[in-house]
Amino acid sequence: MKKLLILGGSHRDIPLINAAKKLGYYVITLGNKDYYLGHKFSNKYYLINFNNLNEVKEIIKNENIDYLLPGSGEESYLNTVKLSQELNIGNYDDLEIAKLVHNKWKFKKFCLENNISTPNGFYYTEKIDLENLSFPIVVKPTNLSGGRGIDIVNNYNELTNSLLTAKKLSDDIFLEEFIDGKLIAYSVFIKNKKLIYSFSGADDTYLNPYLITTAYPIKLDETVEKKLIQDIETISKILNLVDGMFHLQVIIKENIPYIIDVTRRIPGDLYPDLIEYSNGINYSKAVVKAYIGDKITDELNIKKNEFIIRHVIMANKNGIYKGLYIDNSIKNNIINIFNLIEEDTIIKDYLNTQIAIIFIKFSFDNVNMRLNSVVYAKV
Repeated sequence: MKKLLILGGSHRDIPLINAAKKLGYYVITLGNKDYYLGHKFSNKYYLINFNNLNEVKEIIKNENIDYLLPGSGEESYLNTVKLSQELNIGNYDDLEIAKLVHNKWKFKKFCLENNISTPNGFYYTEKIDLENLSFPIVVKPTNLSGGRGIDIVNNYNELTNSLLTAKKLSDDIFLEEFIDGKLIAYSVFIKNKKLIYSFSGADDTYLNPYLITTAYPIKLDETVEKKLIQDIETISKILNLVDGMFHLQVIIKENIPYIIDVTRRIPGDLYPDLIEYSNGINYSKAVVKAYIGDKITDELNIKKNEFIIRHVIMANKNGIYKGLYIDNSIKNNIINIFNLIEEDTIIKDYLNTQIAIIFIKFSFDNVNMRLNSVVYAKV
């Protein structure tokens, strides 16, 4: 049995862990947090920090690892690309291209220089004159994910305070034009620089405006999708992207899609499962095959088109978590519940603490979107 090492082991990595095992690999995960839920799904795990590349190399050597996979995180992805190219295994973009794609400012600069639709922006330095900016404006660290450090400010005083906060999280910051539109995710596969599969989903938030909690499939306007495909294929051609997945966050305003973030690692919080439940494809298997350089066969053949909601349950205040409330009206619609914390856990940061992930099936003509009133955490 060939061995596959994943630089990660959190709940966000479970779709890849399960897919790799179904493909017949012996899966080993890495991550120095003993509460990582993904470790329970792998064949073996090491409680080490995957940013320590010397330790990772020792495990690769001692375990006779055949392939490397990134978990759901930017550092994991870049470390995987670096090691894979040093060891000449796997199918990844060149390291410098990977660094460009996963640096928010470098990628934005690339888009602006190549007429890719994206909000205007500029790199922040202390020498820049901020007095005459047009508000609102978005403050963004270049190297953080999951909405960390992002802030929308409406005046100079808010901007000054936001920059002070952002500097505590990152040395690299840029400012971006704020576009008030619909936030969506667009998850695709590319082959020979052409798009061969796409999934579009709405991205909604709860109390934390920078943390996505609810996602569900949507149909894009033909004009919007045509522009997105054109931009993705242009990006793929210029950067010479290898075959595989590509996940984008997009703001749509007045039928114009603006790309605001991209990644070549899987989206988090079991988003791959949302795609699979909705379309009946084997998304995670296709991701694994692409990373290791294996041929994708029928994994991306769409078998159905169903309305599935992926909802991350969070509390509305700090306190002691006492369990989930699920209204009887949706109990028969539930496909799966994945608990992230146990009852009686003390919640100290309710704006960022995820409690459970639930998948709910509705018919397209009978959708109940008021989720926070029919399923919520009791605190």
